[in-house]
Amino acid sequence: MNILVINGHPDKESYCQAIFQTIVENIDSKRHELEMINLNEEEFDPVLRYGYRQRMEDNPFILRSQELIQWADHFIFVYPIWWSSMPSLLKGWIDRVFTPGIAYSANNRGSFILNYLRGKQFKKLLKGKTASIYATSMAPTWWYKVFSGPVNIPDSYGISALKNAVLNHCGIKTKRVSILGELGREVNTSSTRQKFLQKVAKEVRMLD
Repeated sequence: MNILVINGHPDKESYCQAIFQTIVENIDSKRHELEMINLNEEEFDPVLRYGYRQRMEDNPFILRSQELIQWADHFIFVYPIWWSSMPSLLKGWIDRVFTPGIAYSANNRGSFILNYLRGKQFKKLLKGKTASIYATSMAPTWWYKVFSGPVNIPDSYGISALKNAVLNHCGIKTKRVSILGELGREVNTSSTRQKFLQKVAKEVRMLD
C-alpha cells in the first residue's frame, strides 16, 4: 500500500511533530511504500490567491503534492485543532493541492440540486482511497468522539471539516480518527503523551 503522511503543524518542536515521527518510524516498510509531507519544512504560498478564476504560478512542491495525493492509497493527517479547525498552513496546502481536476470535479451546468440528487453534480476523483486522522486538542478526547461524526457543532469542526467536507467530498473514506485531548492542561502529563505515542505506533504497524 502507498501511504502518504502529512504533518500540518507549523512548529517543528510541537507534540504533533513527535506523532508524525512516530508514524514514520513505525510503518512497515516491507509491506508499504511511504512518502512524507512535513509542512513546517516546506516553502510555499498557502493562499489560493485568485480562487479558481486564475491559475497561480506553478510551484514544484504543490505539483509534487498533487502527484502524491494521486499516488497514495492511504493518507495519514497529523495536526492540532485550533479555533475548532485545522491550522491555516494545512488548510492552505489543501486549498492549493486538492483542486478541481485533481481531487474532484464539479458540474457547472443546470440545477445544482437536481444534479446533486441525480449524483451528477460532483465527481470524486480520489475514490477508493482511505485516511487516518491524528489530532491534538485542548478539549477532552470524548468531546470529539461524540461530536465529530454526523453531529456537528462548532468545536467539532476541527475533525469534520477535514473528514466530511474535504476527504469524503473527494472520495476518501476516513477509517480512523484518533485524538489526544486536553493537551496543555495539567491532566495531560508526559506519561499520557508517551502512552498516546505508543498507541499510535501500534496502530500504524497494523495498517494493511
